[in-house]
Amino acid sequence: MAVLRWMTPNAVGLISFSESTIKQKEVRMKVKPASVLVAVALLVAACGPATPVVIEKEVVVEKPVVETVVVEKEVVVEKEVQVEVTAPPEATAPIKIGINLSLTGPKADFGTMDWESVQLAYGEFGVSEIGGRRISFIVEDNRGDPATAKSAEEKLATLDNVDLVIGGYSSSCGVPMAAAANDLKVPHILVNSSKDDITTAGYEWVFSGARVPASHYADAMWSFVDEVLITEGVKTVALYYEMTDWGTSSAEALRAGFEERGIELVYDSSYDSTATDFKPMLSKVKEANPDMIMAVSYLTDAGLIARQAAELRVNAMAYMGQAGGYTMPEFVELAGEHANYIFTTANWSPLAAWKGTLAGVEWTNQKYYDDYLASFGREADYHGAQGYAAWQVALDALLRIDAAGNPINRETIRDALKETNLMTAMGLIEHKEWTDDMGHHYYNQGLPLTYVMQWQNMEQEVVWPKDAASADYVYPVPTYEER
Repeated sequence: MAVLRWMTPNAVGLISFSESTIKQKEVRMKVKPASVLVAVALLVAACGPATPVVIEKEVVVEKPVVETVVVEKEVVVEKEVQVEVTAPPEATAPIKIGINLSLTGPKADFGTMDWESVQLAYGEFGVSEIGGRRISFIVEDNRGDPATAKSAEEKLATLDNVDLVIGGYSSSCGVPMAAAANDLKVPHILVNSSKDDITTAGYEWVFSGARVPASHYADAMWSFVDEVLITEGVKTVALYYEMTDWGTSSAEALRAGFEERGIELVYDSSYDSTATDFKPMLSKVKEANPDMIMAVSYLTDAGLIARQAAELRVNAMAYMGQAGGYTMPEFVELAGEHANYIFTTANWSPLAAWKGTLAGVEWTNQKYYDDYLASFGREADYHGAQGYAAWQVALDALLRIDAAGNPINRETIRDALKETNLMTAMGLIEHKEWTDDMGHHYYNQGLPLTYVMQWQNMEQEVVWPKDAASADYVYPVPTYEER
């Protein structure tokens, strides 16, 4: 195993960052199939204490050695910081937190936002050790591949022997990750993975955190449908959805909701989100002439579908996305002006007035949004808020264990997570056992509030529920010919 270290566990010294631009050299290497372990010193300078966090990052590289490339990367540090780096006593093991997310590959935008938000929360709350044990992260990039995600979970639970895992963007990865975590008896806090089956499986070691079950993404939408869309003439709907676990489980609940309301499905089909030409599907939708379009899409496919629907003039009184790619700030970059008037369900809004105190630090939902924008140069959406909330939930559990005078281990973390009752950036999070009106029986699952948003003037506005609205909705939407 090739090992590169920026900071060894036994290093003792003084690190000084001046008020200037520091150039770091990042070495990228191609090696034979092996695990390359990199210990990275992470500085969160935008908020919280400027204390380096030791992060072990696992990177699997599949090709033989052919070259070594040195890449210059600029990191801006805003104020002078002096940090004494000392290793904890050898007998004091760190509290190890595993991160299992898609940081490269087609789902990287989502997983990266999750991980960045975890780091932001770590920095803001400033707890780097508990009970004399430092907190360290071991990061696994599952590349959005289910088999890799499962292997990463198994490695974190066995070889790395982590105390807790935080992770899961796509449901196709979340399903095998959760099963592995439960089999190996390691607590796992979900981030985004929303398939209902994950928390209806009766797992003892898997916790919803701030994720919303797929069947409940549209909770706010249904009252909007009942009170606005139906009263203004919606009688038919075209439903199309990406074909993985998230899309199919979402479509199941949506289909039942439309049928219950007497709204006829004139088109109902899955599609491959990795495709680039959606015009054959959209031509069928146009021919069906629905009053409403309901779409379940990731990011790139959502943008392409919006553009191609405009090209084909696929008009409807309302075009509704089921969160996912339609809430991402990058959606408007992909769809351009054709993002305008598209509604989307959303699991979070920066306008929500959530606030609280954790580890003696006061926080607000708006501050998370502002800090993320300032730190990473882009807006956060609900995926990031769920990542931020995941660390809030994890930290709360660890602090409660320590306050009770108990040792921090997998069993005590599991027990503490079962008792979670915490205000987060996603609202109040509890891990409860309950049954919904569709017959889903959930374990260790909360139910954050949801919203309906609409793209107006290439910006997202909350339009439902009314008491949370930042703008009035536009409905029926103008036809493409009228825009």
